Amino acid sequence: MMSPATGPKAAGRRQRNPRRRLDDSSSGPKPQRRRRQLPNEPEAFDGKAMSANQVPNEDAPGLDLEPMLCSQSIRCMTPDIRFENEVSTPAFAFMSLDDLFGPELGFSEKFNSNTQFRTDLRGAIRQDIFDTTPFYANLSEKAAAVLLLPDSSLEGSWRMPESMDRMTKTTQVLREVLGHRAPTGDELLKTIGKLCGSKPSTHFIDIYGVQDRKISHSWHLDFGRSPENSRTVLWGFPPEDGYEGCGVFSHVVPLQNECLAPDEHPRMEPILFDGSVNEEYIVRPKYQPGKELVTYRDIDVLHSAPDVTYRNSVMRFM
Repeated sequence: MMSPATGPKAAGRRQRNPRRRLDDSSSGPKPQRRRRQLPNEPEAFDGKAMSANQVPNEDAPGLDLEPMLCSQSIRCMTPDIRFENEVSTPAFAFMSLDDLFGPELGFSEKFNSNTQFRTDLRGAIRQDIFDTTPFYANLSEKAAAVLLLPDSSLEGSWRMPESMDRMTKTTQVLREVLGHRAPTGDELLKTIGKLCGSKPSTHFIDIYGVQDRKISHSWHLDFGRSPENSRTVLWGFPPEDGYEGCGVFSHVVPLQNECLAPDEHPRMEPILFDGSVNEEYIVRPKYQPGKELVTYRDIDVLHSAPDVTYRNSVMRFM
């Protein structure tokens, strides 16, 4: 009795399939077929292309929020916020790593031209902060591994006691690329942290963000306070070498007047706004070599995660 695999039906099936390749290894590379898009299927998200089409609009005018509080376009969700002095322009400023550590190190150039350096530096900063933050000490090994994944955000404090040599892995990465004159990891964070002013919260977070789709802006103030003119500092980690474009930094809306939280409002609780802002007021800061950092006072701008994110991460110091 013939088995199904060797009987006449099998032979017939073999005869009806004459187009099989005889030898893929000798027929050259297979042509790449473009997958047919199904009806009503959305286009694949391309953060790079979408960011390239965005306009930074860094000369945007200041938005007068006060008469808009009861309008349908944007509304503050916290009662009793108040408006005080006119905001000095510009409401935000760019800085370079070379401005902070001197041009002789070539920090800015190496940071923007060396993907591996950026990856190692970001990973070392995250690991050092994780290892020295008491809150993480009792996490399970599995939870710690998830938190340290590069697409997870991680927070802590950028400041530790002077006597503690904290950022050891970061020091090693800096010295390997920048040489013996490079700052230590502790000096790196302390120098950037100084930009926050004399009364910082010392809060640090490395933000990955939503990178697989476009999102709506979610406008807010982080605290609604800037004691002693304290500032927020954003350090951008671009997605590729030599990158110039939007999608790295948070988006901001410059304000005409300082917007302050009520006195009883908790410092670590954000001031949320509901609604949208006209495009003419929205700044999508352009990342480029020599502009690795952005600073602003929390009371001078509304800010939001980018509507289109294209970056490895952004580190926020407060």
